[in-house]
Order: sequence, then structure tokens, then C-alpha cells
Amino acid sequence: MIKLKDILNEKNEAVNIRGNVKWSNPEAQKFSQDAVNKAAQEIGKAQQRAVSIFTSDLKNNKYDNMDLSKAISTGSIKDASYSKREVLSRLFYDIRDRFKAYSRRKKN
Repeated sequence: MIKLKDILNEKNEAVNIRGNVKWSNPEAQKFSQDAVNKAAQEIGKAQQRAVSIFTSDLKNNKYDNMDLSKAISTGSIKDASYSKREVLSRLFYDIRDRFKAYSRRKKN
């Protein structure tokens, strides 16, 4: 039987494989960190734009949140790679409660 104490004592090297790599120089560290921060800001802006598109359409009753979820998972996204579909899916999952407030599926 595996004991919790044994699991906690084991080192998990796969968690941070690049943790022991040193920076090539201090300038490279600064430039790479700045580049990552700029990219993160751009991704955040794109996410905000996507959310505003979805919420405005939901407010105008063009579709409901279930239709949006289905379109993200199975719809044809032109010129989109699998990673873009995954990003949209995660974005929908993160803010699905906000979408539920705008969209209620009516009973037939």
C-alpha cells in the first residue's frame, strides 16, 4: 500500500523542468520577461473583445449560452487551429456564469 508520507517525500522533477536553467545574461532576462508581459496584455485585450462580442449577441437574443458552447466545441472556426478552439472553450468556461445571466433557454 502506498503511504502519503512516501508520496510527499518523492521529488516530482516534471513539475518545473526549466527551473534550474540560468539566464544567459541579465539583459536577456529583462527583455524576455518584458516580452512575456506584453504578450499577456495583448491576450487579455483579445479575451475582453471576445467576451464583449459574445455578451452583446447574448443580450440581443441572437443565441443563448448553450448555442455558444455548442458552436465553440463543434462549429467550423475558419482558419483556426485546435489551440484557438481550446482558448475559446476555456474562456467560455471561465465566464459562463456571466453568460447565464444574459441568456435563459425558454421552455417549449
